[in-house]
Amino acid sequence: MEAAISAPAHGAGAGFSDERKVRLGFLFYVLTDVTFVIFLLVSYVWLRAYNTPGTDPTQGGWFPFKGMALPDQTTTNMLVVLIVASAVFFFIAQRGIAMGNQLLLRLGLVVALALVVVTLVMQARFMGAQQFAAKDGSFASTWLLLSGYHVYHLAIGVFLGLALTIRAFRGKYTRERHLGLVTVGYFWYWMALMPILVWLMMTLLPPKI
Repeated sequence: MEAAISAPAHGAGAGFSDERKVRLGFLFYVLTDVTFVIFLLVSYVWLRAYNTPGTDPTQGGWFPFKGMALPDQTTTNMLVVLIVASAVFFFIAQRGIAMGNQLLLRLGLVVALALVVVTLVMQARFMGAQQFAAKDGSFASTWLLLSGYHVYHLAIGVFLGLALTIRAFRGKYTRERHLGLVTVGYFWYWMALMPILVWLMMTLLPPKI
């Protein structure tokens, strides 16, 4: 990620211009991702409002089905805590390299990466344990799509985190040059923020009406 920036500059402002392009490019990717997730959240709210009782008001809406167990709240809370903790350790890594502390950088990245791996495995198992599938309607498929998209984020986070950790242990980052940590940080913090938003939405607007 930083190889292009280390090339010889032809002018005094060339290095800054290249760095700004990298920052903006990654930031725009994250903003595009945010926009897509907003559409998913709005879809959930709309489908929940549409989830009205049929001819028998005592039976509730058409989702969840009678006898269906909803996603376990304890596991959901644990997943949110894990990914938020990962973001905290990533921030510690960033602060470490900003202070020129290589040990803090490496420790923060290792813990942040480990937490993402654990969250990825738990999230995938959590999705597979649910009693509904995409074929059960758009309401169920929206929940699965939100969860699946989080798995996609986590998978990318594992690859990015692994790359950053390897480079950190090779001494590629210094107090003055750590653009990779800055740009990946945009994605990392969004990866932690998205499940918080989903958790808040599910808490305030649970599937069962």
